[in-house]
Amino acid sequence: MKVYLVGGAVRDELLGLPVTEKDWVVVGETDESMKKMGFKSVGKDFPVYLHPTSKEEYALARKERKISPGHKGFSFETQKNVTLEEDLYRRDITINAIAQDVDGNLIDPFNGKQDIKEKRIKHVSDAFIEDPLRVFRVARFATKLKSLNFSVEDQTKELMISISDSKEIEELSFERIWQETEKSLGYKNSSHYFNILKEVNALSPFPKMIDNFEASLERLKIIEQVSDKKELKWAALNFENKNLNELSMPNKFKNFLKCSQIFKETIDKEISAKNLLEGLMKINTFRNSNYALDVINFILKLNININFEINWNFLVEDLEKIKPQINKQDNGENIKEKIYKERLIVIENYLK
Repeated sequence: MKVYLVGGAVRDELLGLPVTEKDWVVVGETDESMKKMGFKSVGKDFPVYLHPTSKEEYALARKERKISPGHKGFSFETQKNVTLEEDLYRRDITINAIAQDVDGNLIDPFNGKQDIKEKRIKHVSDAFIEDPLRVFRVARFATKLKSLNFSVEDQTKELMISISDSKEIEELSFERIWQETEKSLGYKNSSHYFNILKEVNALSPFPKMIDNFEASLERLKIIEQVSDKKELKWAALNFENKNLNELSMPNKFKNFLKCSQIFKETIDKEISAKNLLEGLMKINTFRNSNYALDVINFILKLNININFEINWNFLVEDLEKIKPQINKQDNGENIKEKIYKERLIVIENYLK
């Protein structure tokens, strides 16, 4: 069995970055022979297997042909005679199209090693335009490697623009676009991802961001300097946008955005102990104070004009300490009312 390490593991090792997972390509085998060797089939669209002991992914070398629009509109050929070079040819960018054999020798038919040296992100072939998801993948790789001074080659950007102009990105599910977006939000320079999408006309999956793009990006740049939390970055980008619940993404992103917008509405009202307490309750301060403080500090980091000063950490701590005097005749509602009134008094004292 001829086995080659491919993709991100080879690229990151050459870049001196941590290798987090390994993908392997197998040449000269079949589905039947892989299963006989104990590999477990897990691929839905093409033959991918888990190694019987390491559990790493092994895929049969394959060629692909575009047959319909979208990211999944391909037919695949995985016959025994498919070569390693043919498999590497179908990959998106040259730095992802390098393989390494079991002896450590590199197979680099598309000069990916040279592009790493020259810090260049470049498409492998004109077949790049057949998969619209590559617009978002390239933007993500450019974001990941920005700190190493990588940039996208102009010709590759032109192909990305042609994909956007063809409207094929509209064939992609938001879930798949979100996978690339969420990974990019995890990088230090996550604003670069959206800058590239703007440059290649690919912001259509985020329509509410288009009208206030410059302000959105400025907020993201502020937050990415002080936090690496993805949900804070997403909230910064969409702070002025409403009705994003229809987007398919984890609830933690929707909830943090909603809470930050709710608390901004609170401090925009007439400042009173009642309004502040109601706002703190709406963002679940007394169920998860750390989360609530994240929301409050997020608002403060955005340099939103607040015409009063409070040490929120101390305030929340004091509010949590409240233990009202309880009589035997008090029921749950009475106790809640007493806690509420004592919290109002604490907030009034802070406001004074």
